[in-house]
Amino acid sequence: MKRIKLLVIATLAFVGLTMQAQEVKQIEASVDDYIALLNQSGYQAYSFDISQLMDTTYYVQFEVREYVAGNPEPVMVHQYGRGLKNRTMVKDFMWRELSEEELADIRDASVDYENGVYSRAEKITVGFLPCKNDSTEVGKLFVENQGASGFSLSLKQIDHKGAYNEDVIYSYNTLPFKTSAFEEGKFIPLAAYASFWFDERFNIIRFCGATELDPDMTTEILKDTPHYFVIGVIFSKA
Repeated sequence: MKRIKLLVIATLAFVGLTMQAQEVKQIEASVDDYIALLNQSGYQAYSFDISQLMDTTYYVQFEVREYVAGNPEPVMVHQYGRGLKNRTMVKDFMWRELSEEELADIRDASVDYENGVYSRAEKITVGFLPCKNDSTEVGKLFVENQGASGFSLSLKQIDHKGAYNEDVIYSYNTLPFKTSAFEEGKFIPLAAYASFWFDERFNIIRFCGATELDPDMTTEILKDTPHYFVIGVIFSKA
């Protein structure tokens, strides 16, 4: 009997200690927490490595191509970032005579002054931003250390065949493209902004089937979506 009492006391003590150890306490939010918060709030970014191009100066021309279901050719093409380059050379500042102080400032700020490189980009980024207008999406196109350009997309309503109470529904998702081989003058797709679609078989609006897209535009999801944009880039020697 005494052993049973001791066992019960020990068990209760253990439970008490366990209950005391269990608590919900504040911890410092991590970078991943902030990224998740931004994604849920409508921010999304895709970055692409262009460091292998840094030995040559290229113009970086962003291009947005709009597609609709059943048409393999873009119905609209918009260009952004005209004049942006992947690097800025020291000689680009020599269009006028510079003072010794100005030359010293340029020398100090240059990433590779001996080879005449003032600044360069090792990546480009396609960014999507939240927009209060449901029928419009906005974003930014960045060339690291060189500049940026904004863009806007006009969205289309989803034809849900009256399956939902809402008369007007806009719903789009972003997807990156798989790695593309570099080719000067060639359009390289980076990311897509594509509409959900109404699945009559299951009577729902859906968007699924891939997490990355093939550069040749053959991914099945691009055949299902009724409306989408492809954001890409063209490099040409400066």
